[in-house]
Amino acid sequence: MKKSTYIYKSFERFWHWSQALAIFFLALTGFELHFSFELFGFKNAVEYHNAAGWAFLVLIIFAIFWHFVTGEWKQYIPTTKLVGEQINYYIFGIFKGAPHPTHKTIYNKFNPLQRLIYLGLKILVIPVQVVTGFAFLYYLYPESIWHTDGLEAIALIHTFGAFALITFVVAHVYLTTTGHTPTESIKAMITGWEIIDIDEDEYRKEQMIEAVDKGIAGYYRIDADGTLEDVNNAWLKMYKCNNRNKVIGQHYTTTRSGSDLEILTANIKKVMNGDSVNGAIVNRKCYDNTTSKHILTMSPVFIDGKVVKVEGFIIDIDNVDNK
Repeated sequence: MKKSTYIYKSFERFWHWSQALAIFFLALTGFELHFSFELFGFKNAVEYHNAAGWAFLVLIIFAIFWHFVTGEWKQYIPTTKLVGEQINYYIFGIFKGAPHPTHKTIYNKFNPLQRLIYLGLKILVIPVQVVTGFAFLYYLYPESIWHTDGLEAIALIHTFGAFALITFVVAHVYLTTTGHTPTESIKAMITGWEIIDIDEDEYRKEQMIEAVDKGIAGYYRIDADGTLEDVNNAWLKMYKCNNRNKVIGQHYTTTRSGSDLEILTANIKKVMNGDSVNGAIVNRKCYDNTTSKHILTMSPVFIDGKVVKVEGFIIDIDNVDNK
């Protein structure tokens, strides 16, 4: 099943294209400094290259801040799982029409091989380029700490890093054409939206969870020990409590008293034996010690053929009775 999903956020796209432009311009002016060609003139190329280096550094600082504030740094956590399968796919499988070994999601944008390569760029190649670039820049000043006999080594390392970045860019551009269409990945990095493969069962589960969270019926789930495991916002509103943490982990007995508690206990025991309760009218003790009247449903949750939990819905009928 395929679904158009908003994958790349606005700053992410801005950072991506700005970084691409900076790397291209640094490479262009850098190779002119090596007398590979003449475009701006040597003096101008030096000034442009230095200015682009500072702009690139500022962009890196903002990108680091954004990644940590938004939690997107987690996308680069390396894993060796399926790395071999991913390499085999790029070398052989892609030419045979083989299915992709991994699936992209908003929480998992990069495959295992991409994670390793991008992390290597961020913690090794780009930092080395920045450090050697500014070392070379300030070597011209006698009082600089970089004024040593290592200028040639610094220049060679910086040049090697430039070739590494160019190699990455070439491979990166090629791999963007391996999607469902040759331009799909490029369009995604412009608009933020990309068509991705999703698991149908997982998608239906997510849709159900979203419907429950936004529904007007109060959802609840109770484990075999009688502890409230989960409730939605509608349940909290009917319970007259605005803090979910004050509910989760509490025993169901906190929602009843007297004969109402006895009825609820009997119903839970019934459901744990595999039966269901539908449309029961109950009086519930709310968080503020007031009482509300609700219609309740209760169903068993089976795992491997055994009832392990109880879940259901409640609907508020206080207003109905008052009319």
